[in-house]
Amino acid sequence: MIKFGTGGWRGIIAEDFTFDNVRKVAKALSIYYKKNFKSLKPVIVGHDLRFLSGRFSRAFSEILAEEGIKVYFVEDASPTPMIMYGVEKLSLDFGVMITASHNPHEYNGIKIIVEKGKDAPVTVTDELERIANSIDGKLARRNFFEYINEEKIVYYENKNEYIDSLLAFIDTGCIKNRSFKILFNPMYGVSKDIMLMCLASLRCYVDLMNAYRDTMFGLKLPSPERKSLLDMEYKMKEKKYDMGIATDGDSDRIGIYDENGNYIDANKILVLLYYYLLKYKGMKGGVVRNLTTTHTLDKIAEKFGERAFEVPVGFKYISEKMEEYDLLLGGESSGGLKIRGHVNGKDGILAALLMVEMVCKTGKTIGALLKEIEDEFGKKYFKMENIKITNKELLKKRFFEDKYVPEIGKKVKRISYMDGLKIYYDDDTWLSIRFSGTEPVLRITCEMNSEDEAANVIERIISVMR
Repeated sequence: MIKFGTGGWRGIIAEDFTFDNVRKVAKALSIYYKKNFKSLKPVIVGHDLRFLSGRFSRAFSEILAEEGIKVYFVEDASPTPMIMYGVEKLSLDFGVMITASHNPHEYNGIKIIVEKGKDAPVTVTDELERIANSIDGKLARRNFFEYINEEKIVYYENKNEYIDSLLAFIDTGCIKNRSFKILFNPMYGVSKDIMLMCLASLRCYVDLMNAYRDTMFGLKLPSPERKSLLDMEYKMKEKKYDMGIATDGDSDRIGIYDENGNYIDANKILVLLYYYLLKYKGMKGGVVRNLTTTHTLDKIAEKFGERAFEVPVGFKYISEKMEEYDLLLGGESSGGLKIRGHVNGKDGILAALLMVEMVCKTGKTIGALLKEIEDEFGKKYFKMENIKITNKELLKKRFFEDKYVPEIGKKVKRISYMDGLKIYYDDDTWLSIRFSGTEPVLRITCEMNSEDEAANVIERIISVMR
C-alpha cells in the first residue's frame, strides 16, 4: 500500500518500500503529468545516502524515460533543498527526491517537488497515491544505461550553482573577519561537501564528526534532536567552539549548539532568526508556523507590526502561506525553516549559515540574544513526546470523534481540530495531540509556563491513554 503523508511517501525498505512500488509511483507521476499538462518538461531525480537510494532513483528514472519524460539525473547523493532549487531555477514542473529525511534507517521514501521548487500539495499527492495503488503487474522498462545512451536520461549537476546562491544570500564579510570555529555534524547525511565548501569560503575553522556514509546512521535517528546528538554535545563541551551545527539525513533540518555547548532547539532557532531578520537586518514580513511550533513567533510579529499565521503540520502548507502573503519566514518545531527569497522549502544549510551570520553580525552570543528575546517576550517551555501506538483506531475515536478533551487544570480559551486536537488556554499556553504523518506514533506537544508544568502535562496525557 502506497500512502503519502506530510513529507511524501515513506515506508520500510523491502516491506512496502520496494522497487515495484517505487516504479508504480513513477508510472503514476507520468500518467498525472500527461493528463494535466500540455507539454512535458524534464524531471529532476535526486537521492540521499540511505540504503539503496541510488538504486531506487535509477528505478524511478527508468520508468519516466520509458514513458517519454526526459530525466535530469543527479548522480551524487544530494541535499533535498538543492533538488528543489534546481526545479525552481530551471522552471520545471516536477522534481523527485528519494529520501526518508529524518526517519529511522529502515525507511526510505519519495518526495515529490512541483513548480517553483515547492512541496507537492495534497491535491497532487492524493491523486498520485490513487493512481499508483491502481497499477497492477510489472512495468515495462529497459536498462538505465540504454536511456543514458539515448539521452532520455541525462546527468545533471547544480551543486556549484546552489552553493553560489547560498553565499549570495548571506553577509559573507562579517563572517570572514571572525575566524569562526565550528563543530559540524552532518549525521552521516548529504550536507558534508556543500557545507564544507560554504564554510571554507567564509574562512571558518571546522571540525567534522559523523561525516562518512553509514546507512544505519550510527544506530540513531538521523534527526538533529538533542537525544541523537549527545556525542556531539560531549565534543562541544570538551573543546571550545563558537557554534555546533548538525543537519539531518537530507539536510532540510538543523540543530544548533551554542558557544557553551548548550543545545538550541528548533523553536529557539526560529525565534532567533525571525527576531534577527526583523530587528538587526531591518527586513519586513510576517511569519507562518505549523500548529506545533512556538507562539513566541506570533509575539515577535505583533511587536514589529507583522502578521502571523498558523497552518497544519506539513511544510507544503507553510510554503503555500508564504507565497500567498509574501511572508519573511516560515518554520516548524521539527527543525525545518524557509526564508523568503531562497528555496521554496526547508533548507537546513541556509538556516545554519544564517545562524553563523547572526552571531557575527550582531557581535552577541546566542545566549545573549535569547536573553534579549526572553526579556521582551517572556519565556515558554516546549516539550514533545512521541508515543508508539498499537491502538490507533481507539485513540482516534476518543480524541477526534468523541471529542474527548483532557483536563489539565487550566481554563480553555478555544479548541481546534484543524490537524488533530489543539487546545489553547487563557494563559497563552497550548497542548496538541495528533498522529504523525511520517511515523507510526502519536505526537503530544505542549508549550507551558515552566519546565515542570510541561512535563506534568505530557505525563497527564499519557496517563489518560492507558
